[in-house]
Amino acid sequence: MKKFVSLILVAIGLTASASAAVVIGGSAGYLIDSEEEYFTARLGYEFNSTTAFAHQAEIEFGYTESKESGVFGSIAPLTANYRFLSAAGEKFSYHVGAGAGVAQVKVEVGSTSTNSQPFVAQAFAGVDYRITPSLSINLDAKYLWIDDVELYGITAEVGDDVALSAGISFKF
Repeated sequence: MKKFVSLILVAIGLTASASAAVVIGGSAGYLIDSEEEYFTARLGYEFNSTTAFAHQAEIEFGYTESKESGVFGSIAPLTANYRFLSAAGEKFSYHVGAGAGVAQVKVEVGSTSTNSQPFVAQAFAGVDYRITPSLSINLDAKYLWIDDVELYGITAEVGDDVALSAGISFKF
């Protein structure tokens, strides 16, 4: 995982010289199938920005947890994403993108716990409203897929889910 994160940081660093802006953002949402809250934070660079479109390379961290019948579970995906933004007017734009990475899946039962780091992939789309040149709010839908995990010596299917969320982005 350290090699993956290092590779992503180098890739984002290389785009920094051509970057128009550093972008940070976050969102709060809801996983429809899991019926759980889902939070994300992202850091990236916007490059090749024009008035009509922009490209972003970013690292995103997500988090969700649940507790049911004495079993606590958490999923924390870390992905490298590409985001394409296109203007749909003076204040509105839309975005589409995809990402891939690893997730930290943890399960605790009583005093024992286990974890796994499966592959994760996502695709997302949404709309943005620019409040100021450096501040935007957004609504989006995200399809999140997590590979099978091995917990307590048993292979389990985590599967996929759809998250609906609202967020905010700052451009520096």
